[in-house]
Amino acid sequence: MRAVLVKTFFALVVVLVLLSVLGFVFEHELELFAQWIADRLGFTGLCAILLVTDTLVTPFPPDVLLIVIAKSAFAQDWPFYVGILGIVSAWAGMQGWAIGRWLGHRPLFRRLFGEFKCEHEDMVKKYGPWAVLAGAVTPMPFSVTCWSAGVLGLGFWPVLAACLFRIPRFYLYYGLVVTGVSFFNGKL
Repeated sequence: MRAVLVKTFFALVVVLVLLSVLGFVFEHELELFAQWIADRLGFTGLCAILLVTDTLVTPFPPDVLLIVIAKSAFAQDWPFYVGILGIVSAWAGMQGWAIGRWLGHRPLFRRLFGEFKCEHEDMVKKYGPWAVLAGAVTPMPFSVTCWSAGVLGLGFWPVLAACLFRIPRFYLYYGLVVTGVSFFNGKL
């Protein structure tokens, strides 16, 4: 577990530094692109993108939407917009869990996961919500952890509790994005 935490910390640092450097090098282009996205899609469009990408298994990181918030007119009311994105992401995680539950009853998935589930049921029940929590607060693929929780039969309430950590995660990552860009722009 300690190794996972150390790797997660370093992954966060790498992501922050990468976003900050890119934000510094392409600041003007990033602001124009973010405002273009915000103007074309609106906040409802950003929420729809997040709902799809956090429900389904996609390679799209939700942190890109935080950059759009930070670099567009949405930045004026960022606490509201970031909070709503966190709620949408938690909802998407629960939809992923529901999809996983549905898939877990299909013969193919029962064959694939059945033996693992039987052999490790105690471990899955004990540590499964922690895996969802790790997916909720780290750069790990959140949708994968939610689908897996559903397939492996984790209960609704523990998964919901873990998914709700998406809300403070969005605030934290927004702060990291803004602080990192400000640091490299010399505005701190």
